[in-house]
Amino acid sequence: MLTRTRRRLEAARRGDAGVTMAELSVTALVLGMLVTVLITMVTAGQRISLGVHERLDQTNQATIAMERVTRNLRTAVLQSQLTTTCTLSVCTDAAFLVGSPTSVQFYADVNNPKNSVGPSRVTYQVVNGVLSETIQKPDSPTPDASGYHYCTPSATCIVRSTVLATGVQTTSPVFSYYTALNPNTAMAMGSGGVLTSGQLKLVDSIDVQLTVLDAGGANVAGATLLQRVALPNADSVVRTDGT
Repeated sequence: MLTRTRRRLEAARRGDAGVTMAELSVTALVLGMLVTVLITMVTAGQRISLGVHERLDQTNQATIAMERVTRNLRTAVLQSQLTTTCTLSVCTDAAFLVGSPTSVQFYADVNNPKNSVGPSRVTYQVVNGVLSETIQKPDSPTPDASGYHYCTPSATCIVRSTVLATGVQTTSPVFSYYTALNPNTAMAMGSGGVLTSGQLKLVDSIDVQLTVLDAGGANVAGATLLQRVALPNADSVVRTDGT
C-alpha cells in the first residue's frame, strides 16, 4: 500500500515538472518567425502604398503641367498679327524670344478677348528641377509704332510666377524645336545653348517632354509625357480688323 502511494506521488511530481528548455526555445523560434513575417508584410504594404502615391503624384504633376504649357504654346503669335498699328518691319518679327532645352519665352495671344489686353509675354523654364510659368501682360493694350512694351520686373512692376511641377528631369531636352522644312529633326542650339535670333523666326513646332521624378522613399520610375505642339499662328495672320 505504501509503495503504491509513493508511486502516485512520484507520478504527480513528474506531471508538475513544467516546460523544458528545449520546448521554450522552439516556442520562441516560432514566435520570432511569425513576428518577422508580419513585419515584412506590413513593410511591403507600406512601400506599395507609398509607391502608388508617388506614381499618382508624378503623373498628376506631369499631366497638369503639360496641359498648361501646350495650351499656351499653341497661342504663340507675332505682335504684328494682333494689330495694324505696328507692322512686321518695325515690330518684333518672331513670336519666340528665347528657346533652349530647358526654357522658352514667347508672345502669347492668351486671356486677350478682342485684343483688349494685347499679347502676353509667357516664359516657361526649369531651374533645379522646378518648372515655373510666368505670364506678363503688356504695359498698355495699345501699342506704338514699335509694338507692345513690357516693364522690367521690380518693386513697381510685379510679375508673378507659378510653379507647375517639381522634380522635372533635364537629362533630356524639355523643349525641342522644329522648322516647317524639317519637322523630323530638332534644331541644333546656337552658341550658349540657345536658339539664335534667326532660328527663333523659323520655329514651327515644338516637342515638350516632361519627366517628373519625386525624390520619395518608394524609388519608383518617373512619369514621362511627350507631346508635339503645332503652332497654328505661325502660318496665318490674325488681326482684329478682320484682314
